[in-house]
Amino acid sequence: MIKVYICEDDIKQLQQLQQIVSKVIVDQQLDMAIGLASQDPDELLANVKTQQPEKAVYLLDISLHSDMNGIQLASQIRDLGGRGKIVFITTHTELALTVFQYQVEALDFILKDFPDKLYERLTKVLHVAQDRFKSEEHDQDNYIQLKIGETIRSIDVKTILFFESAVSPHKIVVHLDDGDLEYYGLLKDVPDLNDNFYRCHKSYVVNLKRIKSLDKRYRRLVMADGEQVLYSAQASHYLSRQLGKRLK
Repeated sequence: MIKVYICEDDIKQLQQLQQIVSKVIVDQQLDMAIGLASQDPDELLANVKTQQPEKAVYLLDISLHSDMNGIQLASQIRDLGGRGKIVFITTHTELALTVFQYQVEALDFILKDFPDKLYERLTKVLHVAQDRFKSEEHDQDNYIQLKIGETIRSIDVKTILFFESAVSPHKIVVHLDDGDLEYYGLLKDVPDLNDNFYRCHKSYVVNLKRIKSLDKRYRRLVMADGEQVLYSAQASHYLSRQLGKRLK
């Protein structure tokens, strides 16, 4: 079931939103339920940290008259991992650019200026959110989840180049298109995360889809970003067979 979280500092508007969302869920027979409706962004964030919902929609006011505004709240929700859908309900359309700067990937903006349109807009956006979640269920193999510090992050497999043993014991470095992440784990367990991951060396697991070329003389793989990864003599035949004509 998809949980719906609402954060609005005005108690009357909060109650109105909760009533409308509940009505939309019943009227449209959506697989949703209210997770929490709160005036306090810290309370909502703490609840999300505790519950760690797999699927959630967040309806957030931007101006919360707190030490944390709705955009900052959305950013912290994103840092917790998962692929929750964020919807801003606001009078401040000029803050849309700030949302892009925080990279919170808002699903929609709903203006408070048209309260008579709230039912219609919420019906539409909640349907879109539910459809997106259903679509993503079919694409689960395209993501893996890793615990980075205290955060669970969903990472798109196609952005992963390779994994390598870190200098620190029991830690792994995952190399992505946009940087590196380090987490606790065992390299031997990485191939179980996705069929495209292959342990080509005692210190490396590569994403087979991201190999650019193979240097048989020096037993090195050149990855899509130009980085080089060693592979063992034992892995040579498998790599050649798997990559076929793409290898040089």
